[in-house]
Amino acid sequence: MSEKAILYDATKCIACKGCQVACKQWNRNPGVKTEFDGSYENPPTLGAFTWMRIMFNEKYENGNMHWFFTKHQCMHCTDAACVEVCPPQATTHKEYTASDGSVIKTVVTDPDKCIGCNYCRVACPFDVPGYDQEEKGIFRCTFCVDRLTEDAGLKPACVKACATGALHFGDRREMIDIAEKRVEELKKDGNDKARVYGKEELGGLAYIYVLADEPEAYGLPNDPSVPVATTIWKTLTKPWGGLAAGGIALALVVNGVINARNRGFERKFKEEHPDV
Repeated sequence: MSEKAILYDATKCIACKGCQVACKQWNRNPGVKTEFDGSYENPPTLGAFTWMRIMFNEKYENGNMHWFFTKHQCMHCTDAACVEVCPPQATTHKEYTASDGSVIKTVVTDPDKCIGCNYCRVACPFDVPGYDQEEKGIFRCTFCVDRLTEDAGLKPACVKACATGALHFGDRREMIDIAEKRVEELKKDGNDKARVYGKEELGGLAYIYVLADEPEAYGLPNDPSVPVATTIWKTLTKPWGGLAAGGIALALVVNGVINARNRGFERKFKEEHPDV
């Protein structure tokens, strides 16, 4: 049975943010008030109301600055570190059947089970998850499963909105073929660093990228992996459910104290430095 994937060709992206706006509109996520910090990148992070964003990466080479744009959202990894590290198993893999009968593999978080420990964020090599203090939960790209399962023929909102052809949606094997052909074209034009990203990383990602430079230039890990500590932690705590639960409760208390302290420091700093 075929599996779905989204192809992002970074070499065709102009950072218009049409995909970013479309994601917010379809999911009815409001805009977030931010402050200018010297970058065109906005908002600065993913969050409760921003499930994907375009990253502006600057690379200086031979005195020249080059833009490298990156579509940043949950990659829906096959070997997902966030799934492995989640104590209450709030974050799991989930499969959906698209209207054409193909499979959509995603990573989802159950807000009713999430305890806000932030272990998923620490473990994620793509820095995607983040616990929202006000909304009380982890929020991420849903891969537009509602558009793919309930309404036949619809593409993910971000793909539908792309005006430059940087985004494609279809069978994963087909997306990889398109990506590999594009890389061949780039290499023929003299771009030896061009590569496909996501084909095999972490067992295969639901997002396939065409990159014109090394992954680091795009803010991506060159060789993403599940931290060894994650596997060890899970192995050690599995036979000790009661102790693990106690540890989770303690972690919740400590996490709450630390977050409250940090918010206090932030308020005090703003009061003492109103112009910063």
